Amino acid sequence: MQYFEPKSIDEALSLLTKHGAEAKVIAGGTDVMVDIKYKEEPACLINIKKLPGLSGIQENGGSLRVGPLATIRELETNAILRAKLPVLWEASHQFASLQVRNTATIGGNICRASPSGETLAPLLVLEASAKCAFAEGERKQPFLSFFEGPGKSVLGAKGLLTEIDVPYPPAGSKGVYLKHAVRGAMDIAMVGVAVLMTPDAGKSNIQDVRIGLGAVAPTPVRAPKTETLLRGKPLTAALLKEAGALAATEASPIDDQRSSAENRRWIVEALTRRGLEQTWKAATGKEIA
Repeated sequence: MQYFEPKSIDEALSLLTKHGAEAKVIAGGTDVMVDIKYKEEPACLINIKKLPGLSGIQENGGSLRVGPLATIRELETNAILRAKLPVLWEASHQFASLQVRNTATIGGNICRASPSGETLAPLLVLEASAKCAFAEGERKQPFLSFFEGPGKSVLGAKGLLTEIDVPYPPAGSKGVYLKHAVRGAMDIAMVGVAVLMTPDAGKSNIQDVRIGLGAVAPTPVRAPKTETLLRGKPLTAALLKEAGALAATEASPIDDQRSSAENRRWIVEALTRRGLEQTWKAATGKEIA
C-alpha cells in the first residue's frame, strides 16, 4: 500500500486524479482503519489530516463555517453551534463514544455517505451546503443533492470536501435529532430523525418544518409530503398522528441484521411524532391540542 501526506489541497487533488478509485482518503480514520483491518486494504492511502485551511469552526455572517477536519467532539463542545444549531449539536452529542468523537471528523462522516451517518439528516434539514474541490475547479453543492447512494456522493473518486456551510435557521426555530439504536449512542442508528420547526409570529401555526430521515433509504432523505401536510397549521393530536404515518411512507428501508423494514417504518412514525411534539412545545410553549 502506498501512503501519502499531501501538503496542499492541490497536491491532494493531484493524487486523487492519479490514483482514482484505488485511493482512500483518511482524516480521523475511525472508519477507514476498520475497513483496512476487516475488509480490504486500499492500494493507496492519502492522509489529509494536516492539510491547512480544512479545520476549525467559525461564524460567517448568517451561517457557521465548519472545516471538514473538525472533530465531532469539537462540534459537541462548540458554544455557538450548540446555541444556534441544536439539531446538529444533538447529533454530535449522540455520536458513538467520547473516544471516537475525539478522533472522528465531520468530513469523514459526510464523505462516508452512509445512510445512517449521524450528522447527515441534520445537515439536510438545516439546508447546509458543501464546497467541493476537483482538479478542474470548485463548486458549491447543497447536501440535499450531495449523496447518490450508500457510500457514494458527488465527490466520486477524485473530489475533496473542503468546507461545510450551515445557515442559521430563522429566529424562533427549534430543532431536535432523535436516534434509535440497540445500544444507544454506542451503536449505529437503526433510524435517525431530524426535525426543524419554525412557528408563525403568533406561535399558533407551523410556518415551516423540515424533517430528515436517516438509515431508512439508500441516502439520508427529507420527508417533503409530511412537511407540506404540516405547514400553515397548528399541531393537533390528529395532525401529529397523520404526519407520523405519512413520514413512514416516505421511507424506503431494507431488512438487514439490525432491523426489519417494517420495524424501521414503525420507528420512523414514532420518532417523527416525538420530534414534532418536542419542537412544537419548544417553539410555541404550547402542548399539543
